[in-house]
Amino acid sequence: MAEPIEQRVRILAVHSVGRGCFFAALAIWCVMIGLIAEPLQALKSGAILTMIVVCVLLIKAGHVTRASYKKTEVWIMLGRSIELSPEVAQRIITVTLREVYLRYALYAAAIGIGFLLCALAFWLGGAKLSFR
Repeated sequence: MAEPIEQRVRILAVHSVGRGCFFAALAIWCVMIGLIAEPLQALKSGAILTMIVVCVLLIKAGHVTRASYKKTEVWIMLGRSIELSPEVAQRIITVTLREVYLRYALYAAAIGIGFLLCALAFWLGGAKLSFR
């Protein structure tokens, strides 16, 4: 039995957005590791960079419904194996992508707030941590 197209689009959207977020997280991790000698600075940098990712995801979520579904990675990954009218494909793909962008923005915001709270705890604790 074939899976419904909405479920397949959701799986591909999660894969596409998740991969982009993974690469952003990898870049943020590299910056934080580079600042490991100054843990407070590393946490603050992680918080700021993660909030930038949140902003990008929110902007993408706002613009995806106005963009053509044929210019999305989800459409490319679907290939030509589906037969949908352009109106239905536009609605299914863009609405699903919007939901996934917003979900990942929420996850990133929680992580960024976690970094910020850790940095605040270090700062309030008077920790002038430096491993130099």
